[in-house]
Amino acid sequence: MTLEDINVRMFHYINQFAGKNPYVDYFMIFSAQIIIILVPIALVYLWLKRERKFTVFLLLSIFFSLLISFIIGHIYYHPRPFVLNLTTPLISHTADSSFPSDHAVVMFSFTLPFFFFKRYKWGTSFFLLSILVGVARIYCGVHYPFDIIGSFLIALIVAYILFILRGEIFNILSKFSWLNTKQFKYGKVE
Repeated sequence: MTLEDINVRMFHYINQFAGKNPYVDYFMIFSAQIIIILVPIALVYLWLKRERKFTVFLLLSIFFSLLISFIIGHIYYHPRPFVLNLTTPLISHTADSSFPSDHAVVMFSFTLPFFFFKRYKWGTSFFLLSILVGVARIYCGVHYPFDIIGSFLIALIVAYILFILRGEIFNILSKFSWLNTKQFKYGKVE
């Protein structure tokens, strides 16, 4: 059995429940499309709480993760499940490459820095939401499980590299007086 076979089998396992219960379908459609709105809301909240350097760090994580996702999506084309007639999607989507999932990239690249900075409450809450978004994208028939796993790995690598470079990043950000509202020390926001 190839990795593609495993990917398709896992997809069918999750997607098989779509269209059987309208309440579950509505919840999964909501999760697949709307939960991502919490990311900009949380970024605005953190900015207004004067955690501006951390907010910029999160924006950098999202930006570079999406940039890598965009590059991969244009270099490597993997057809979406509905393109291969494996399912009828619950949400409309273009037939561009399924790998990686931009929704999952945004969710995970926003979430993972909270763990690196030992902010576990926010991190755990958003990690569970990120998983929900990923599963919902599979359930709705627009992504495969490996698309979500790949998105997680992209976000993890980018967030980790940025965390390693945080000293240099925060040093650069310190030059902007309007960002100097919270102190960063030992990888934590104080």
